[in-house]
Amino acid sequence: MIIRLGTDIVYIPRIAVALDRFGDRFLQRVYTQAEQQDCGCIQPPMVDYLTPYLAPLTAQNSINQLAGRWAAKEAVAKALLTGFRGLSYTDIEIRRQPNGAPKVFLYGAAADLAAGWGGCQWQLSLSHDRDYCVATALLIYD
Repeated sequence: MIIRLGTDIVYIPRIAVALDRFGDRFLQRVYTQAEQQDCGCIQPPMVDYLTPYLAPLTAQNSINQLAGRWAAKEAVAKALLTGFRGLSYTDIEIRRQPNGAPKVFLYGAAADLAAGWGGCQWQLSLSHDRDYCVATALLIYD
């Protein structure tokens, strides 16, 4: 069994500045549609299975959630041992499960990399405190 660890900390106001400055262009470059929906940036479809679980999000809560996902994406990229060399931010998706726990989904180059290692399991932890959020990603595979 091989275990890899990645961690990242984000200054939340930095995400707010990027969102104010670049708006939708920033959102589209960094976050998948599902992540934008989870964070309250776009309205979920009426049939989305998560709709009953999503609490109304304030603008600050949305920014906090976006910052948490940024930190999580960075932590996952570090656990993959690539950083973002050769990866797109949208190759790594962080989704909220119905119980609220974060879950990692990989696409594109990130999925190809992980597929070469066989069955990968992820553990992900996010935490927020005032102006900072931190994420730790644990990758376990054989």
